[in-house]
Amino acid sequence: MGSPSVLITGYPKFSNFDYNVSEKILSIIKEIDFSNIKISTELLSVDEDGSDLVAKRINLGETFDTIIHLGFSSKSKIISLEKYAYNEYRMSQPDNSGRCISNGEIIQGKLERYHTNVNEIVINEEFKGESRVEWSVNPGRFVCNETYFKTLNMIDDNQVNDKIKVIFVHLPPEDIMNLSEQTEIIERLIRCISKPYLEVVGGLIFDKNHRILSCRRPKEKSWSSWWEFPGGKVELGETPYHALSRELKEELSLNILPSQIIAEQFFDYEDKYVKLMVLNCGIIEEDKIELLEHDQIKWLHKHELFEVNWLPADLPIIEKWYVEGIPSPHQY
Repeated sequence: MGSPSVLITGYPKFSNFDYNVSEKILSIIKEIDFSNIKISTELLSVDEDGSDLVAKRINLGETFDTIIHLGFSSKSKIISLEKYAYNEYRMSQPDNSGRCISNGEIIQGKLERYHTNVNEIVINEEFKGESRVEWSVNPGRFVCNETYFKTLNMIDDNQVNDKIKVIFVHLPPEDIMNLSEQTEIIERLIRCISKPYLEVVGGLIFDKNHRILSCRRPKEKSWSSWWEFPGGKVELGETPYHALSRELKEELSLNILPSQIIAEQFFDYEDKYVKLMVLNCGIIEEDKIELLEHDQIKWLHKHELFEVNWLPADLPIIEKWYVEGIPSPHQY
């Protein structure tokens, strides 16, 4: 897998403003070493040509893993992550070409709005409790929104929605939030949005003595000799239930349809984000288990939970159960 590629765009000053903070941030971002992330930048003109540019690049076959459009909002007090792009002109002032369209569709016959296609779970975890960042549902109806809508529309038209993720970020004036603060937040956004995100499932399996099953990863796998709930990655198009049913068949030769999600845990590994969902699988007879991938299993009572070395994503769940008790196998 190659390095993730990220395109960052900004705008020069417009209207009566003396500066555009997005242009300043863009210049700073150029000088940051993102190590394994390939960063490219583009200063867009504040007019129709600027709003078309990224969409045209996509249409010509250019690909990026992520596109982050940066724009300036003089009324903002914080950094606004825009959820939507609207198919609507409502300009209250002319752009830098003198164009001022007060109403009408940006692209006739298209959707009324597009939703950002970035992974909101990852962003929410990164900025949880952060008062300087929030989601917004109103990107305005100026060139910023026009650029955002045209980019998402082109991705939709070219059917690369699962390949190119796009978000628009409005930045406040620098006398409200200084450039170093804004740069730090945008850098965090770039890094978190570029890291792979996986949804994985684990099976909460009980024996007749209400002990739970832990499985040790074999030497040939990453995190070898660490212990985990049996399970694995949720594949595209799978529900957590069907993913775990498939994984338990592949790993333990069990035919189980799990009942419900008992616990969830988001974890930030160095190379990826993982959302772990643990599902109740009820009581299973030990002689039905055949080890097809793990090299050892161990059945654990509550007071024995720390006798094995759990994977980091599993550990917070185990710590909670050690204090509060293991859920019931009859919890459906």
